[in-house]
Amino acid sequence: MKLIPFLFSLICFNSFSQTVVPMSHDGLLRNFIYYKPSTWDASQELPLLIVLHGLTQTAVGIMEITNFNTIAEENNFIVCYPDGNNNAWNANMNISVSSTDDKGFIEKITAYFRLNFNTNPQKQYLCGFSNGGFMSHKMACESDDCFAAIATVSGNMSDTVFANCNPKYLTSVLHMHGTTDAVVPYLGSITTGVSVSQTMEKWQQFLGCNPNPSSVDLPNPSLLDLSTVSRETYFNCTNSSLELIKIANGGHQWPGISTFVGGVGNINMDIYSPQVIWDFLNGKSCPNADLNELNSNQINISPNPFSNEIKINSNIDIKSITIKDLNNKTLYFNTQSEKNISSDFLVSGVYFLYIETTDKQLIINKIIKY
Repeated sequence: MKLIPFLFSLICFNSFSQTVVPMSHDGLLRNFIYYKPSTWDASQELPLLIVLHGLTQTAVGIMEITNFNTIAEENNFIVCYPDGNNNAWNANMNISVSSTDDKGFIEKITAYFRLNFNTNPQKQYLCGFSNGGFMSHKMACESDDCFAAIATVSGNMSDTVFANCNPKYLTSVLHMHGTTDAVVPYLGSITTGVSVSQTMEKWQQFLGCNPNPSSVDLPNPSLLDLSTVSRETYFNCTNSSLELIKIANGGHQWPGISTFVGGVGNINMDIYSPQVIWDFLNGKSCPNADLNELNSNQINISPNPFSNEIKINSNIDIKSITIKDLNNKTLYFNTQSEKNISSDFLVSGVYFLYIETTDKQLIINKIIKY
């Protein structure tokens, strides 16, 4: 049983270099906690993992339960735990639990870490439990940010998110779900939305994976948990990965974490879900990370730094051009063929220039106006 990491996180709660940050967004004062590894320095572009708690839960609670701080220390990434407004996330649930702009809040958090900690914009990840899992799927479907991968536990897609899911990026997806989850049923429900199979099919179609996954039964060392695990892997996805961890007779729980509160039903102890999640997320990168190098001779941005005008020369088809500030606010958007952009609307500073190609690839460049 994976009790040792959980107990270790409780004993060492005050020894970690975690920080609580207040952030004003959409007229509300919000909070998030983050942990950065002891080896961090400003020259490193570390990955960022945002962990979203379930309904009625808290950032502190999910930090203590999952022990991602230890995994972050061992694997050199920054982990962040935001607090939902009134302990809930607005994931367009079938039964409304929040109307807060959580999409904007999470995007503002990613901008905070890019600005203050130089995190890698190509290696931003999300994971969430229950309502936090629903929110992770929503972000992958709707966000202007590129999340290279998401991992969800006992969370799915609401009917609204499922019907309107139109991702801008090829986000890798790991989904964990118990077949006897009484809170978010595996087969879906009128209150929670679509089934797990429908969610997997949605991502399979968008990512271009083969429709029939390969299923492997994982070892079952914990016979007393009355549950077993299989891993379904979809092959030949486009620049992405898609997997389902199916927990036969598993409940609404984090696999591998024995807790007294926070879930309902059987807890599978054959796997330790936080480590499985990081093993899946680790190394995933937004497709544009490679495109910046591959297309260096196909797209030229000059001058940079610039003063009055920036010119974009390209021999590949461009769908749109966007300029955002360091807080992720869009200052310029153009879907026309204009490639000479007057900078009169910009003050001196650092910005991000996003170039989206017609084949859904995205190239991000840091630009400087003096």
